[in-house]
Amino acid sequence: MVFHALNYLYKSFSLVWNMDLEVISLVPTDISTELLRYIKKEALSISSFANKSGINSGTLSRFINRQQPLSLSNLDVITRAMNLEEGYFYSLYVNESSPNWRRLGPFIMRCAELGKLDCIVQAIDMMMDNPAYSPLLFDSAEELYHKGNKEAALIIYKKVAEGEKYQHSERLSLCHYRIFTCSLNSDQENNLDCAIQFESYIQRVPEAVQLDALKDLTNTLLSLRKWNKAKTYAQEMGRIARMLYAQKHDQNRSNRKHTQPAKPLFGYILYSDLLLGSIAADNDDYDQAQYYLSRYEDQSWIIETDERAEETKAQFRDWAKGNRLLYQLMKGNTDVLEPYVEYISSRENEILRALFKIIQAAKIHHFEIDTYLERFEGLIREHLHRGGTVGSYPGHLIDDRFANFLTDIGEYYLRRNNILKGIQYILDGLEVSYRINSSANIVRCCTTIEHFRHKFSHSVLQKYAAIMKEVYYRYEKKS
Repeated sequence: MVFHALNYLYKSFSLVWNMDLEVISLVPTDISTELLRYIKKEALSISSFANKSGINSGTLSRFINRQQPLSLSNLDVITRAMNLEEGYFYSLYVNESSPNWRRLGPFIMRCAELGKLDCIVQAIDMMMDNPAYSPLLFDSAEELYHKGNKEAALIIYKKVAEGEKYQHSERLSLCHYRIFTCSLNSDQENNLDCAIQFESYIQRVPEAVQLDALKDLTNTLLSLRKWNKAKTYAQEMGRIARMLYAQKHDQNRSNRKHTQPAKPLFGYILYSDLLLGSIAADNDDYDQAQYYLSRYEDQSWIIETDERAEETKAQFRDWAKGNRLLYQLMKGNTDVLEPYVEYISSRENEILRALFKIIQAAKIHHFEIDTYLERFEGLIREHLHRGGTVGSYPGHLIDDRFANFLTDIGEYYLRRNNILKGIQYILDGLEVSYRINSSANIVRCCTTIEHFRHKFSHSVLQKYAAIMKEVYYRYEKKS
């Protein structure tokens, strides 16, 4: 028993050398103890350290004697004076702080700047018992979110959502919207889980962001090939946008204050039709796709004529021009192939996504596209190695299509008996599919490789085996 007690004391306390008394004493590890240790090791007085750090000597003395807590700014000054990394004492600081917003609010923001995410969790856990802190934490998360610090914001959103899970408030639904957007990544299974979890909150998202929430959810479902669900939410976005647009321009309600979303209301109406056209095209219904194209191309009903509105309208007219050529190509009209390629060539952000469709058309209607694949091979390779966004499309929205695109190219070259190029693209597609956890395309790649196995070299089969070893390992861990 004595041994266990001493062992507990040893782990819970640190040894500090008292230079004045020349004895070793056991004291709790805290900031003041660490500071005293430093002062004694450097043979400094409190006054000399105060001069070195720039802190008032009285303030420093009261802190050391535990008569006054240390402000965050003074803690940062002390840390620098001790030649330690920024935030070195933050874990101790939060433990020594009371659950007081005046101290912990700025502390959370500073931790976010330094990437001290564990300290953010510590601070929030201290405050979650008091419901009054929930809106303050939410506001901090919003500030971090809009600054682009989504990792720190996500921690706070999750904590606030957990604390308010029985409240059914707008803040709760907005938290879940932010959690959804912050949690999306290259893992397709993760993204599907995120979409499923967010669906139950979509109808309760505040009006000001509901259209953006529907847009983000629809795009995610499209990237996951969930056509029916994507269609439902695209239609809902259009319905709500049309209702709000009618209310905005209703002369009888001209004095009513309307909550405005981030973009022009008519833009959501046009975008809804664009998405519905894309869904129809993905399901090979090009007559329906053409119908929706005519809807976002016809802008005669739009009242707004300011510069921003005109730019938005021009963008949709340009998309209509390209999609009209695309739909003809997908129906087998190869005469539009060259005009379509010239159209996309002057729009760098559209090239890759257009190639996704060109390879599909070539696969369906059996025409040659070697010239175009060679022309844009550098762009394809660049995205393969760099990844990331394509124009305004985040990587997670096109990753699955890119994996399938690589596989399509591989199969195209294999059918043309270009074995070396074909297998390289198939292996590239397999590696991307493994990275984004796309089970369907992994199976597709493997099926293709097994079908052509007799034509591949030993080194190719070795590379294939190495990739599959990683795939098997991942799924073994899951099971």
